[in-house]
Amino acid sequence: MRGQAFNMGNATRKLREHVMSKEFDRRSFLAKSLAFSGAAALAGCTFEQKGASVNKRQRTEREFRIEKQYLNFPVRQGTDGRLMNLVVDGKRVRQFEVSLAKSQPDFWVFLDVSEFKAKTVTLQIDKESEAFSTIYQADTFPGEEELYKEPLRPQFHFSSRRGWINDPNGLVYYDGEYHLFYQHNPYGWDYSRNDVNKTWGHAVSKDLVHWTELRDAIHPDHLGTIFSGSAVIDKHNTTSFQAGKEKPLVCIYTSAGGRNPWSKGRPFTQSIAYSNDKGRTFTKYAKNPVLKNIEPLNRDP
Repeated sequence: MRGQAFNMGNATRKLREHVMSKEFDRRSFLAKSLAFSGAAALAGCTFEQKGASVNKRQRTEREFRIEKQYLNFPVRQGTDGRLMNLVVDGKRVRQFEVSLAKSQPDFWVFLDVSEFKAKTVTLQIDKESEAFSTIYQADTFPGEEELYKEPLRPQFHFSSRRGWINDPNGLVYYDGEYHLFYQHNPYGWDYSRNDVNKTWGHAVSKDLVHWTELRDAIHPDHLGTIFSGSAVIDKHNTTSFQAGKEKPLVCIYTSAGGRNPWSKGRPFTQSIAYSNDKGRTFTKYAKNPVLKNIEPLNRDP
């Protein structure tokens, strides 16, 4: 690198001498400037402005080849939220906000990425943070072994493993299972961020007492965050969604436009999503929204 720096210094000095000479003309200056830039690139050097841009991008983007179930995030209540985007195959598939812990976290939250296994994904953050480098993937998350042993954890009524929950949605029964969907902020308890992160959580039970939490069913998107709604079993396949032997489980919900940056400028509309595997995975209807905005904040179908 010292040799390269020395050569670049000579090139700079010669160019300056040439500019100051009587033989200088506009065309010659342009040609030599381009030659100088090309020499710099070949030498592996970058100008300060370009280098700063690359470094910033490296500090606000991370790539993961997904081999585990979760991406784990450290949370510190009361800190500024950082907006995250998850990009897969060049498309944004998740947007959420997390109060990242720069020091000792209060707890850890997770994003289930098992559906993207064997893919390389890009995690983006809106602003540089020291905590960004502490996010990692694993098949468990810190604190998992203590779940439902916490002193203030409800033991009879359902509660999710992590995050804020609110009203139940889409209560439905199918083939021996009761399905409970619910308003969920998977990434924290801060009420001010609940609208940005509102998702449909999902749990199933065979007796309405013992519950198994599944991964979140419906995630925010470009139409908005996922507000309340209902669910039905389409026994006669009136929707034509059925693709196998199982009857479609169809969820109807409000797309709360404008409640996350991804849906900025959009109104509240109504959308649907469906499952052909007993609610284990969901597909959003390609022609959403199915009901356009009627009045401000019309919601909860």
